[in-house]
Amino acid sequence: MKYLSLLIILFSINSFAITCADDEIDLNPGDVISADMVKDIFDRISGVSSGMTSEELDGTWICTSFNRTVGTLNGYSANSDGIGSSMSQDITFTKQSDDTFIVTYQNNLGQNGSSTTPGNTCKGKLIDGALFVTNAAETGNCFNQGLYGMKRLSKQCFVWEVTNSFPLASATSCQKKSPAPLAPTNLTATLSGTSVSLSWTAGDSSTVSYTVKAKTSNTGSYSDVITENNGTAYTDTLSTGTKWYRIYGVNASGTSTGSNVVSVTAP
Repeated sequence: MKYLSLLIILFSINSFAITCADDEIDLNPGDVISADMVKDIFDRISGVSSGMTSEELDGTWICTSFNRTVGTLNGYSANSDGIGSSMSQDITFTKQSDDTFIVTYQNNLGQNGSSTTPGNTCKGKLIDGALFVTNAAETGNCFNQGLYGMKRLSKQCFVWEVTNSFPLASATSCQKKSPAPLAPTNLTATLSGTSVSLSWTAGDSSTVSYTVKAKTSNTGSYSDVITENNGTAYTDTLSTGTKWYRIYGVNASGTSTGSNVVSVTAP
């Protein structure tokens, strides 16, 4: 079994660390290297260089802010290694109809040395996938107003360079709180008579159900064979020709990228 682990990124500064992993590209001996799998790979490469999208940003994130100075206000605590301080909290980006965002969070992101009133509600906008500007919302406090860099690490992680000083003294790293599941792996298909037995491995424990897709030509488009399949196995039928199969995990947050691709040909 061989895995091509693409874009597994570790962002680590002392005790301030997160691991951001995109789905593994699951390649096994005998798998079909299809155009859609190649597209998945290039989409990931392009996603890092093109930055965040509004659709990706929309939602709640688990975020950790790191400040290079040692301070204990606004939720911060000193790091055990003596370098700076950090603070974790949820940040919610709620996309509006005009493509702006309402951003809500409890503690001032860049300030650990003087106390500010908790509870922040900012209005912001994503610019070219790499910058995020914040201003005061119509109601509530917004202590982090400015134009800050936003670096996409993967579809479920980014770093937001929110700071209250220059040069950069703090940054906030965020991971999606409830991401779509990771892609299923190890898809296999066995033909017995006209029955095609499919089995696979769950991408992670957050998967609620699976969508089985198939196509009948190498250049064709996939269509659903079954949705909301609850287990990691399914039996399809094939009497003539060839079918190509791919499995997708589903949960309340969305749909994973596809599994490896396998094909079966009737004798």
